[in-house]
Amino acid sequence: MAGKTKKVTPKQKIIEVKAIPSLEPKLGRVYSNYVAVSNTKFDFTIRFGDLPPGGDVERLRQGKELIIPTIIDIIVVPDLIPGIIQALDAHYKKYLEQSEDIAEQNKETVR
Repeated sequence: MAGKTKKVTPKQKIIEVKAIPSLEPKLGRVYSNYVAVSNTKFDFTIRFGDLPPGGDVERLRQGKELIIPTIIDIIVVPDLIPGIIQALDAHYKKYLEQSEDIAEQNKETVR
């Protein structure tokens, strides 16, 4: 006679970890004025590039493609995307508020 057995799993412990990013970037700092995002069903790729000032105006006038040098591709798992969006949104709002404050201070200085 076959009976049902219950699998007993050990109690899981939840460990809280506070992750603090290093102030020293592993690859150093680079400037980017271009970003492209693509995805597969497994990950997201965020490609950063550096569009030269003014670009190649002659190529643009001729309707040709403009090649933007890629600095780096950052590939992240989909689980990180909501946090990235929230962080960018929060910091962009903060930036806009600071920009308004600076513009207001400049108006008062000119008066």
